Amino acid sequence: MEEKNIHSKKADLQGWHRNTDLCVDMKTCLRNDRITQLGKDYVGVLTRDGEDHYLFTEANFPSAAGRRNVHLYEGEHITCTKRLNGSLRLNFKHLKVDADFSVDGYAIEVANEIREALTGLVENN
Repeated sequence: MEEKNIHSKKADLQGWHRNTDLCVDMKTCLRNDRITQLGKDYVGVLTRDGEDHYLFTEANFPSAAGRRNVHLYEGEHITCTKRLNGSLRLNFKHLKVDADFSVDGYAIEVANEIREALTGLVENN
């Protein structure tokens, strides 16, 4: 099963839609953990089932052994994935060098994609 990108250059040019819901009640239905674990990513469905009430149901996927890294960003030159340990990884796509190729132009486009991919994912210190 292919996981949908959380942040795709083609689908969302403006970036993330950030919201903070304060003082909410969230019920969780988890497969293995009794309560959510600090720093652990869960794949599933979040439903707002009432005013300030949410329900998260963990997806019923096969074991994590077959799970691929989650794609957070899909650009023209790079992808950004989140590994199982929570670290981010930048992956370069195949480089097409033809008569119109410009090293400087390519470097600028890659740098812009990296900035776009990491905006909102990495806390500013």
